[in-house]
Amino acid sequence: MFEGKVRKVTITLLAAYTVVILYFLFFAFDRTSRIHNQEYWYNLIPNGVPLYFPLGRDFQSWFFNFANFAAFLPYGILIPLLFPCRFLRFIILFCVSIFMIEILQMITHLGSFDIDDVFINTLGATIGFCAQKLVPRSKDTIKGMSKVVIITILLSFGTTVIVEGVNNLFEIHQK
Repeated sequence: MFEGKVRKVTITLLAAYTVVILYFLFFAFDRTSRIHNQEYWYNLIPNGVPLYFPLGRDFQSWFFNFANFAAFLPYGILIPLLFPCRFLRFIILFCVSIFMIEILQMITHLGSFDIDDVFINTLGATIGFCAQKLVPRSKDTIKGMSKVVIITILLSFGTTVIVEGVNNLFEIHQK
């Protein structure tokens, strides 16, 4: 767990990162131009987890989906290092937060409620949480955090392989 100056700096950086994430979730990508549209946009039916390798696919779509995954990795890594919590408590609070953000996007017409976004954001936070738990100590050092980053990359790659395989399996059964 982070303590002292490292804790204060990490909280400050995480708060700044959260402001940037909220900007992207509510104001970037010309979202404010849709504010006059009075229709609510939502997707309540899961359409698979949009995490895959970009081979043979639209790069822009891949990048958007991968960013939805990667943007929430830091929360899974840092929140447990700042505030002691077990996985169940962390994931429940994270899911409640993501649901609130998705609902707020829909209500304000600055986005949509998309259950697929909830899944991919939560998956990113989960991978981050697991990565920092796999490094038993010294997470408050450069060497320790480097290990967390490497494990995060490896887990992200492995998760992408598994998710893409599961998505392909379900597509085969739907045909």
